[in-house]
Amino acid sequence: MCSPEVARVVNERIAKEGRPQFSRRNFLRLGGMAAAGLAVASTVPARVARAQSMGQVIDLSHVFSPNVPTYVPSDTATRETTVTVKDNGFYIQRWSFGEHTGTHADIPAHFVEGAETVDNYPAELLVSPAVVIDISAKTADNPNAMLTADDIAAWESANGEIPAGALVCMYSGWESKWDDVPAFRGDPGDGSLNFPGFGPDAAQFLLEERDIHGIAVDTLSLDPGNSTTFDVHVAMLSAGKYGLEGVANLSQLIGRSASVVVGVPRWEQGSGGPCRVLALVG
Repeated sequence: MCSPEVARVVNERIAKEGRPQFSRRNFLRLGGMAAAGLAVASTVPARVARAQSMGQVIDLSHVFSPNVPTYVPSDTATRETTVTVKDNGFYIQRWSFGEHTGTHADIPAHFVEGAETVDNYPAELLVSPAVVIDISAKTADNPNAMLTADDIAAWESANGEIPAGALVCMYSGWESKWDDVPAFRGDPGDGSLNFPGFGPDAAQFLLEERDIHGIAVDTLSLDPGNSTTFDVHVAMLSAGKYGLEGVANLSQLIGRSASVVVGVPRWEQGSGGPCRVLALVG
């Protein structure tokens, strides 16, 4: 679809015939041609109805753009338009970015030599019940606040034990800074990073006492911004779990029952990648 030959054919046809015009007659003709396809598509309404019965769908992903905050500044995304509908008959962009840009997944190979890469990571682990723990009250006085084992205990006291296979999410309210890159990075001007993350004690508890799939944060890193040892990354990814960073809209899941689906590309030998993360509520 994207070859120069296709572009040549499309341009020659447009030059010869002009752009397609759909009259009522042509539309009705197309409708007749599509009638046979309706039989094949007869199951679509049933599938749509089943999807709607799941309740609300909440997008937990930020829009991916060249302006998204990044942990490593050199991973900033760039894009260019290489083909346009006006000139070529179809539209394509070319992007360049690091795997860990935007709302994205950390897969074990990101920190562990020889560990599972994203192309081989088990798909069933990317669908999980969501648990959202709110630590936003801590962040006003301490930008490097951590979700601790005590926070987990308090959540479980109010909600019951974290279910097996859960994705445990930290909500810090940090997403409100997303459009201000220095603020999201917590950089006061000296290049340092300051933002909330999971504490090592919370990671240890979840790995030893609960059967989780992974953890998620609304910041740039699973570890707080001032971490230099990345204890949470090492612990989680060494255990075969995954992490999501830069997650959006977690506040909409607080106190609600939801399942999260992580759509991450299966590129070869990948250490993770930008995601479309969807929560199915209801």
